[in-house]
Amino acid sequence: MLWHQRYGHLNFKGLKTQKEKGMVIELQSFKIQEITCADCLSGKQTRQAQPKQGNWRASNVLELIHSDICGPINPASKSGKKYFLIFIDDFSRKGWVFLLAIKSEALDCFKEFKILVEKELGQAIKSFRTDRGGEYLSDAFTDFCKEHGIKRQLTTAYTPQ
Repeated sequence: MLWHQRYGHLNFKGLKTQKEKGMVIELQSFKIQEITCADCLSGKQTRQAQPKQGNWRASNVLELIHSDICGPINPASKSGKKYFLIFIDDFSRKGWVFLLAIKSEALDCFKEFKILVEKELGQAIKSFRTDRGGEYLSDAFTDFCKEHGIKRQLTTAYTPQ
């Protein structure tokens, strides 16, 4: 096992070949065994690939809006803004960015965004996709979306194991 580890977890058949050809001086003779090395097993584990595209795409503007908040950003802007909130239309891929001083301004910013795009495009927002950030999970945010008929979609972030 020591030589297996020294050679970067080389398989035992490879170690035996090196011994037989005299490539390693102090390597003692051994029989190839089915020894299970925990590091080799974890290195061979795989996970399913992340999909390159979602299963569903919007077929019209404002049918699906993606949103996320980033921050706190250091240093803050001259006006004291530490966060930015982004909205992206799934169909057109157009994005809007709003600067926030605190995360709790997200609902007011969404209300402002909703008025802006619905007036500009003449359509209503149908679905809103976010992560599970606390700023999106408040009762006020949920009630506002219900009141305006906006379907909520919460995604789960991928965390490597």
